[in-house]
Amino acid sequence: MLPNQNRLRRREDFAKVYAKGDRYRGTYLNLRILVDINDPSTRIGIVVSKKVSKLAVTRNRFKRQLRAIFRQLLSQLRDGLQIVVTVTTVQSKPSYQELWDDLRNLLAKAKVLHGS
Repeated sequence: MLPNQNRLRRREDFAKVYAKGDRYRGTYLNLRILVDINDPSTRIGIVVSKKVSKLAVTRNRFKRQLRAIFRQLLSQLRDGLQIVVTVTTVQSKPSYQELWDDLRNLLAKAKVLHGS
């Protein structure tokens, strides 16, 4: 699990990121990032719709894998970010490594990782 202070939970927060955030598109994921100078902690939300899979098992697996990836990358992310990750793949089920590579590339493209 991600720590409580790093979770994006409220509907208003998601709406704000969707309305004002920058968008980045990858092979399996879409990323929206909003820089919030008022909030020093980085907060992350993960969205997997029923369009991806009707099975809750599959949707929850995507969420677990993305949370595990973010847990490892959290120390490398800049402060004051609000990030919403949306899984877009419908046909194929990407492996953990493919999700890792796609997310890492998107974060590097957005220039939110330290050293990028």
